[in-house]
Amino acid sequence: MEGGKRLEISDQRLGKSNKNTAGWAILKRDMIKNLPKRDLFDTVRINVAKAFADTNTKEISDEDRNYLVNELTDNILKYHPAIRLNEIPEAIAQGVRGRFGEFYGLSVVTFLKFIEQYLFSEKRTNIVKESVIDDVPRPVPDLQTQFETAKQNALYALQRKKDKKDNSAIATVVYDFLDRIKLIQFTIAEKQDMMADAVRELIAELKYKLMISPYIERAAIKMDIEAYTAVMTAHAGINDRLFTLAKMRAKKLALDAFLNGVILDEADLDKMIEKKRECF
Repeated sequence: MEGGKRLEISDQRLGKSNKNTAGWAILKRDMIKNLPKRDLFDTVRINVAKAFADTNTKEISDEDRNYLVNELTDNILKYHPAIRLNEIPEAIAQGVRGRFGEFYGLSVVTFLKFIEQYLFSEKRTNIVKESVIDDVPRPVPDLQTQFETAKQNALYALQRKKDKKDNSAIATVVYDFLDRIKLIQFTIAEKQDMMADAVRELIAELKYKLMISPYIERAAIKMDIEAYTAVMTAHAGINDRLFTLAKMRAKKLALDAFLNGVILDEADLDKMIEKKRECF
């Protein structure tokens, strides 16, 4: 980093945020599993078409489009039955604008990744945590159940790492769990370096995106590049959206480094987690 300066980005710089009342309104709506499938199909169809238009992607044949919409509808119902209908346009809109990183082509897999990363995003997770839903009270899982679920997520991430698969969708959740039970023990300096590496990666991705994006989107992309560059060179402030993206990327890098260590040491992650159960 220029001049030996370290990147220092903290939550305090952003100030305290108010609870997301718009988020509460979304979560009070019916889950898609409780709605007619046709409603989901129509929403998917409209937003898939919009995604092709927004990205200036060549339109596909009617047969391929019908397959994509039907397959995506079935997969959303199968894997994300609790998502709300109005969240789907938001997830796809953020995805095609690169909020969840680069993507190559619009396919069932791409759209599902947009939805998964939206659901696992820090903003959406915080909405769920903060929301008070006036439904019939449901029992909160006890600590043991929460721990077991979190452990399985961590073991799943390790297996994906071994299989050379991407962990972006679950990196934040798994990192937060391992950090909470004190298995991830990077120093402050190491965490600062990872945040710097995260910003460098995001700048590189934005520069590539700048070359392939429609003209009308380039001004916004340039502003993001300039903001991240200012953070690196002058320790400038950063807005909530860019900070969240950098923080999520840094956690992914930290999780990757931790899992690499587990693999290289041939350690038993299950036993490592169990030994830290009392920290949960």
